Amino acid sequence: MSGAELYDAMAADYRDYAARRANYLGSVDAFIRQQMPASARSLLDVGSGDGHRAMALARACGIETVVLTDVSSEMVRRCRTLGATEVWQVAAQALPHNGMRFDVITCLWNVLGHLQGRQDRIAALRRMRDMLAPGGRVFLDVQNRHNATAYGWGRVLTRVVLDALRPDDRRGDTVFDWKVGDKTIRGSGHLFTPQEIGGLLSEAGLDIVSRSTFDYATGKQSGSALLGQLVFVCRAGG
Repeated sequence: MSGAELYDAMAADYRDYAARRANYLGSVDAFIRQQMPASARSLLDVGSGDGHRAMALARACGIETVVLTDVSSEMVRRCRTLGATEVWQVAAQALPHNGMRFDVITCLWNVLGHLQGRQDRIAALRRMRDMLAPGGRVFLDVQNRHNATAYGWGRVLTRVVLDALRPDDRRGDTVFDWKVGDKTIRGSGHLFTPQEIGGLLSEAGLDIVSRSTFDYATGKQSGSALLGQLVFVCRAGG
């Protein structure tokens, strides 16, 4: 099932599904509000889902121009009911070269992990870099393959050693069954290592301003790369 088909299938139950991760999503959003440039007036959200999260973030930060994007036609239909400035149905790696620039670009809840392969991920990050206004910021979170709170210390330490000795990004490729409403949806995605995502950002021309981790169950923030999902604040490289 493609990413578009996956999110078409879960669109009707998306808000209920998000509510199950309210601690994590709320903590990440609070962090973004704290780190938001004071002068930010425009926001591009890459992989918006139903759009409610990005619109709430924009309202809280006084952002005037909001562009929502998603590859799913069902999610885009929902986004178009929310009063965003524009809504684009487009994949992250195909964001348009239309001259628009944004003070803030968000790509949240492992959107990057739903892109197939390293080159598409780099292409998406480069498009985001190119669409940043001067002084702008990219906020990005991804699922962490080295997250001991999710996978246990024994498994994660084994992964850390193996990934250090024989790096192979393909180990992060995974399939999963999502229980959404009364449906079980089979999908695929990617779990990142801290080193892998750091390399992707660098290759795409983005500099890391900060990296934090947030526990996926509780939302607790940590500085350890082994204690949660990875959340990055980035800027365009020199």
